[in-house]
Amino acid sequence: MENNFTPNYIKCPDCQNILDMSFCNASCPNPLCGFNFAGLEAYLSKNDEELRKMLLKEYKDKESQEYKLTTTAIKYNMGNYLAHFIECKWGAHYNALYNDFILNFLDDLNLLKIVLKSDIIKEKDNITTSKNGYKMFWELYCHLRKITFNKDISNFLKTEFPSFHLRHYTEWFLKYEKFRKDKRTGLNPKATLF
Repeated sequence: MENNFTPNYIKCPDCQNILDMSFCNASCPNPLCGFNFAGLEAYLSKNDEELRKMLLKEYKDKESQEYKLTTTAIKYNMGNYLAHFIECKWGAHYNALYNDFILNFLDDLNLLKIVLKSDIIKEKDNITTSKNGYKMFWELYCHLRKITFNKDISNFLKTEFPSFHLRHYTEWFLKYEKFRKDKRTGLNPKATLF
């Protein structure tokens, strides 16, 4: 991959402070936090498969040091995961990146903006470019809209891509109306609307 989307900072998993890379083996300077990043450097260089295995191993104890270091490394590499997700042609890897990492841990709007302004998304007929130069296509928009834990990303998508926002809610409303109609007529409606 010719692009490298790793930032020059990390986020503290406890207080969300943005820290420069000199804190990779130190403690968070926030006096109310003090999270110890010792050992993080080894996590940052692990590939996505290694981090996925570590995440699954530590998933039950989200307060453990290992879980927090793993999620910090995932978030640090998120730009590269997002870029690879956009280009990936292998369905299993594409879905694993999305379900295990992007859907749960994409919380850095700056990394998303950098990827959307890069040449990862090639200019084609189905590509929309916002007034601020961010590129998007419908399938990617639908995937990013499912990231509901971060309001900054949701608001960014609404304001930068209003036509996709309108299309998304129009399609949702049509599914909802069909669901209601099927329920009234006694057909077995599908329970999921999204």
